[in-house]
Amino acid sequence: MTGTSRARSRLFSRPAVLRTFALGLVGRLGYGVLPLSFLFTVRQATGSFSAASGAVAVFGLGALAMPLQARALDRWGQRRVLPLVAGTWVGLLGVALALSLFGVSAPVAWVAIAVPLGVCAPALGPSMRAQWRWFTEGTDLRARAYSVDTVAEEMLYLVGPAIAGGLLAVGPARNGLFLVAVLAVVGTAALTASPAATVRAELGPARASLLGPARRPGVPRLMATMACFGVGASLTLTGVAAAADAVGHPSWAGLVEACLSAGSVTGGVLWASSRRLLPPVPVLLTGSAGLLIGAAVTPFWVAAALIALGGLSWAPTFVEAFEAADRLAPEGQRTEASTLVNTSTNLTYALGTALTGALVAAGATPYLPAAAAFGAAALLARAWVRAR
Repeated sequence: MTGTSRARSRLFSRPAVLRTFALGLVGRLGYGVLPLSFLFTVRQATGSFSAASGAVAVFGLGALAMPLQARALDRWGQRRVLPLVAGTWVGLLGVALALSLFGVSAPVAWVAIAVPLGVCAPALGPSMRAQWRWFTEGTDLRARAYSVDTVAEEMLYLVGPAIAGGLLAVGPARNGLFLVAVLAVVGTAALTASPAATVRAELGPARASLLGPARRPGVPRLMATMACFGVGASLTLTGVAAAADAVGHPSWAGLVEACLSAGSVTGGVLWASSRRLLPPVPVLLTGSAGLLIGAAVTPFWVAAALIALGGLSWAPTFVEAFEAADRLAPEGQRTEASTLVNTSTNLTYALGTALTGALVAAGATPYLPAAAAFGAAALLARAWVRAR
């Protein structure tokens, strides 16, 4: 048995770990299904792609509240916070379903529901990473756990868009919202039933500032790097969705996103098993080149293949960002610090989505090459930060 296989076996030696992780991933699958499902639910209701991208952007801005949810998880524990947040979120998804069923076409109504949907999205990923810290306490497996978690999450973003694309091909996009609600219930139940959810290992002393770990040296730079990454990702993927919609095949967007995630999974596996042998800068430059070329071509199958190449650098970027957040934040603030990585990415992803929608509405066509340029710049910035 290889060293990687032995480490993985040790990681899942306790039955509760595998059960919690697997069912938690079921809940997190909803985050892979939701973007395209919500985008095209609004598109079908309003008849406007720019209105749909605007609603998705507003949803993404709700990520600003995620660190506050993470702070509540650190302070009061997952069993108190997660059911409340997830229950509210499922109810809001029900409202969005009702808007679609009754044919509400006013963009303001969709923006109004997008705001609380973004704010109340349950922090299942950060909650699982907090549980990984508890499960791996006193061992050398934490980095391995983060790698496995990130690769598995990327696989969800491989499967999720494919599921969303399949649902779009056979029925209205709102079917995806119903599926997301069911998945969220399953994932929340699994995490709150875990033995790690009963121990508030991350509970620390009272914070000296409302900024929490964001004021720690190095954290703002980490957030800025992931913000650049989010801009590039949103311009690329939302641009692909707009192009698919323009040719009358919106489900093709799910195919391209799935290819991107396939590349990310491959990169994450290689990084987890050979990170000491795999030079980081060539990997990131290869990923940047894939995004740059892939986003600039027209045939979707060529774009999908080249964007998959760009995905090689995605999972390693997040693995190292989460590890850096753990190193930079003190005990008692690590769930929040981990969430800041996601928040920085999601916030700028939302801004990039809005920008793409505005470009499409204005009839502009160079948004895909621009997206790739942002992605390349983000990956180069990340390489610089790592070198420093």
